[in-house]
Amino acid sequence: MFSTAAVGCGVAHSLAVKQSDNKEKPASIIDRAVHAHGGRQTLASLRDSVSEGRLTFYTGKRKHTIDLTVIRKGDSRFQRVLKDARGELHQGSDGVSTWESFNGITALAPGGLAGNYIESQTVRAVGNLFDFQVKGFTVRDVGVKNNARVLELESSVNGNASRKTKYFIDEATYRVTAIEFETREGVATESYVFFDFRAVQGIATPFRIERYVDGVKIEETQFTSVRYNTSVQDEVFKP
Repeated sequence: MFSTAAVGCGVAHSLAVKQSDNKEKPASIIDRAVHAHGGRQTLASLRDSVSEGRLTFYTGKRKHTIDLTVIRKGDSRFQRVLKDARGELHQGSDGVSTWESFNGITALAPGGLAGNYIESQTVRAVGNLFDFQVKGFTVRDVGVKNNARVLELESSVNGNASRKTKYFIDEATYRVTAIEFETREGVATESYVFFDFRAVQGIATPFRIERYVDGVKIEETQFTSVRYNTSVQDEVFKP
């Protein structure tokens, strides 16, 4: 399953999580979410995706919109291409290393906002929740927030360290409507809120994604098209 990404608003996400009275087990909740997103058989058939649209950056009262292409293959290969008059910015992962490249100048393992975004599309993407048992990850129910069950996924990183990501599953639709995590630097909380779900080749796909840092909106992605299983080649994910 691909996360395009990757619901609610920045203010809503600042509210405290309430403990849930519903005792349904996390594995059962995840099974319902898998079904709501298209079913395990359909999700397992996905090999790659290509999404086109526009990305708007928000800085204070200013905003800037540019063309966007997002390419995915499997659960670890990803590339976002941003285009404007100044050139092209590429951010991605080839499944082993992460990178950022602007007009041919490449930096490996980018940190900050670029690195956090790449994590949201790979090691923190929704597919990791759906496949938590196969991957040996730990999931726990941390309550209810804004009419969504909140499940926290924990996975090991480099042996001793751990990575925690919260997934918000709407209690009415069982769609994953947001993800939230502390940044690698541990100085901020990022959240990705998913809207405008449409059925694409049998998959419930969000066409609008809002990105927040500490409750402040910094990006909005609006896709105009999403295509699955387009035979994307591995070379696409090289910087």
